[in-house]
Amino acid sequence: MRIRLSFNTLNTGITTIPVNYQYPVSAWIYHTLAEGDHEFSTFLHDSGFALGTKAFKFFTFSQLNFPAKGFKVEGDRLHILTGQCHLIVSFLLPLAMENFIKGLFKNQRFSIGDKISQTDLLVSSVEVLTEPGFNGKAIFTTTSPIMVGKRMENCKTASYLSPEETAFEQLLADNLIHKFTTALNYGLISPGPELETDDPEITFKLLNKPRMRGIKVKAFTPEETKIIGYTFDFELKAPTALLQIGYVCGFGEKNSLGMGCVELKNIQ
Repeated sequence: MRIRLSFNTLNTGITTIPVNYQYPVSAWIYHTLAEGDHEFSTFLHDSGFALGTKAFKFFTFSQLNFPAKGFKVEGDRLHILTGQCHLIVSFLLPLAMENFIKGLFKNQRFSIGDKISQTDLLVSSVEVLTEPGFNGKAIFTTTSPIMVGKRMENCKTASYLSPEETAFEQLLADNLIHKFTTALNYGLISPGPELETDDPEITFKLLNKPRMRGIKVKAFTPEETKIIGYTFDFELKAPTALLQIGYVCGFGEKNSLGMGCVELKNIQ
């Protein structure tokens, strides 16, 4: 399920938020889900859908989008100039939740910011978007950075890979397969689209020069961390079920922090 949330700022004049707004937006999404089903929201936040040592939250969201000349960035601050913006949020949810998810977000108010600056936003409209059909190959553009991490032996942190690196394609493919298997195990997708093989053909093709994007999580707190992703266009040849999983849940890792959201450019 994919929805477009349009916002109006409630503060007068030019309003300011941090460039690193992803964590507070993620927290607001969890809070909104909790208003509809507190138990499910707690499960999603605390554990998620598990497959071995991996766990997935099965939602992602885009960067904030603004009208032409609707924002300005200065340092680590983003100034909203027109009082309007919108966000795409995409979920793979139990069917029972899809029936009222639109109503949960309608007219919601929340504050986005950090210790330096905050802005109050009101959801002015909620639009459920039609999901496309897929047919084995598609071209996507990122609407938030895709993060792929490679775990290194005897190292506590992962190495963030550029899509230009050789290992990126296989790690991206493995992530899609793990998401698909997990969603199938939890009954979030129907048993119909099983993969024909345990090692499906997945081919990734980078279509332009990737741009690195670092995002701070829990900025100005002792828990502050930084994750790195990349924005780019790409072609992906894969079984239809995997293309659908990536489109709905996000590609790569840390999707629930607003990483890996894409828009479809072309179906081939």
